[in-house]
Amino acid sequence: MAMDRIGIARLAAADRADWEPLWQDNLRHFRAPEGAFADLPVIWQRLLDPAAPLWGWLIRVGGRPAGLGHVVLRWHTFSAGHVALLEDLWIAPFARRQGLGERLIAHLAVEGRAAGWRRIEWETEADNHAAQRLYDRIAEPDPARRYRLPLG
Repeated sequence: MAMDRIGIARLAAADRADWEPLWQDNLRHFRAPEGAFADLPVIWQRLLDPAAPLWGWLIRVGGRPAGLGHVVLRWHTFSAGHVALLEDLWIAPFARRQGLGERLIAHLAVEGRAAGWRRIEWETEADNHAAQRLYDRIAEPDPARRYRLPLG
């Protein structure tokens, strides 16, 4: 894949037709509950709302939608900077193993440094070994253990 054919850009209103099939594939892959599909219009509006702490990026290869990334910004109590949580990183099957995940994270790091983010954090499933190989190469594992308390 020619590197000059890869584009990474913040989501814009005109991107919905390119973003939505990628997002639906991601939801199906992770066996999201039906409510996640029903909430799609709300998620899209949040991604476009400049006041929302949810930002989105679309990756294109040769103009074709190839992946997406969603970041949630949160305040940090040890500094004035934000912490960015890479909530979603999805690469379409046709575009995998071509360095797009790494390119997106590098792109986010450049934007985050410019915006004063303290760090970018993300998680992956314990059995997602392909993603872990990338993450182990480009970042430090977090020593903290995560917990969840379902409320719904």
